[in-house]
Amino acid sequence: MKTKLLLTTIFAGLWFFGLETSATSQCESWTDLPNKEDVINAHSIYRQAIRVNDMEIAYENWKIAYQNAPTADGQRDFHFTDGIAIYKYLIGQTEDEDEIARYREKIIQLYEQCASCYKMGTIALRSCNTQECYDKRAGVILGRMVYDMFYEFNSPSDQVFDAAVRAMDLTGLDTEYIVVVPAAGSMVRLFRAGQLDDETARDIHSRVSAIVEHNIENNEAHRAHFEAVKPSVDHFVAQIEHEIYDCDYFKDRLIPQFEARPHDGELARSLFSQLVARGCDEDDPDLAAIRERNKQFVDSVNVALQEDLETRNPAIAARRLFEEGDYRGAIERFQQAIELEESDERKGEFFFRIASIQGRNLNQYSSARSNALRAAELRPNWGAPFMLIGDLYAASSRDCGDSWNQRLAVLAAIDKYQHAARIDPEVRQDANRRAAAYRASKPEEEEAFMRGLSKGDRVTVSCWFNETVTLRFK
Repeated sequence: MKTKLLLTTIFAGLWFFGLETSATSQCESWTDLPNKEDVINAHSIYRQAIRVNDMEIAYENWKIAYQNAPTADGQRDFHFTDGIAIYKYLIGQTEDEDEIARYREKIIQLYEQCASCYKMGTIALRSCNTQECYDKRAGVILGRMVYDMFYEFNSPSDQVFDAAVRAMDLTGLDTEYIVVVPAAGSMVRLFRAGQLDDETARDIHSRVSAIVEHNIENNEAHRAHFEAVKPSVDHFVAQIEHEIYDCDYFKDRLIPQFEARPHDGELARSLFSQLVARGCDEDDPDLAAIRERNKQFVDSVNVALQEDLETRNPAIAARRLFEEGDYRGAIERFQQAIELEESDERKGEFFFRIASIQGRNLNQYSSARSNALRAAELRPNWGAPFMLIGDLYAASSRDCGDSWNQRLAVLAAIDKYQHAARIDPEVRQDANRRAAAYRASKPEEEEAFMRGLSKGDRVTVSCWFNETVTLRFK
């Protein structure tokens, strides 16, 4: 505590040290400085101090080095990135929200300044003779800033969106995977708040999708990272796609599903209804095959027999209600089916279907988990309920408080996927794939260390599901 108070006192005057400088001086090196030796000496001292975690000495000497030569010798960006690290250290030393906000502001300023210096070419890059490669490096720096703004700082969506767009403008298809979810997430939030028009939302979605698909196909080193973030991008866009896209978009998405299962009448009925609801003309030639299969399916069902069948078999009625979007009605009929059913295996299936509707369609996560666990009890060694619980944990992880608890929530999701893989060979491949997709979202070892925790410790997730997980890191 004494050390923490001492550091707080030492840095109390930090805000009198402004980062704002002119466009020229903000990218100055020590090459032609009259006090060059003093600046180099300060640089060496603070770099060594950071290595041994002596942040008091690091700050005092970093300030000298940074104020005099932001770009060091003009060959590196250490004075920016190390300054960011120092401010992040300071954030961890205080609980004062105003101080934390100011530290975050300074971090963003350092990112912006560093990117600006790269764009101006005042930080030399090896094997770079074009403005394009300097722009891309500036875009990478902005991408790192976007990550901090979205995941760590909870910055306003308009600021995250602006930074993400600028990063993508500079890096194009080479944009890092850490940018695409913030870009999609902030876009959706701004659209839902009425601050973005349809055209802009479509444009950003198109750019993000192109980046993700390009890297999944061509970026061997980071393919897995892009595959891991794709579901999150899709999750965000799904919230508004019916508002920003017309019939053609949904035809491209849904018709291939029918073509893969052309004899599935229920699927044809569902897809045809969705396409018409999305503005497609029932007589659209592209819908001819789906329309015909839908008609055959509907005509094959005698209304009177169907009503009688549903009375005697509530599960059939439940499936119909689900397809029609009457989720609560479907749950009610599945509950009736459970009361009439004698087979534990069938009861387990109905409990699972209730859990799936509650979790995926009604966001009733606690009830969904309870019913999924009841399904698992009735059908031992069935992996599907645990896959569902893992999906619920992962989908709601961003609502689990700070970034630490969000990452703990991801561990809980991974645990469920791994349990499903252990008990059920039929879901093993899919379960392992989902678990692997969230590896990059595990807790940071450094943050655990600052909390006095180590690998293997048992930690309770502060979230709606209150699971206890074994701590491990990326």
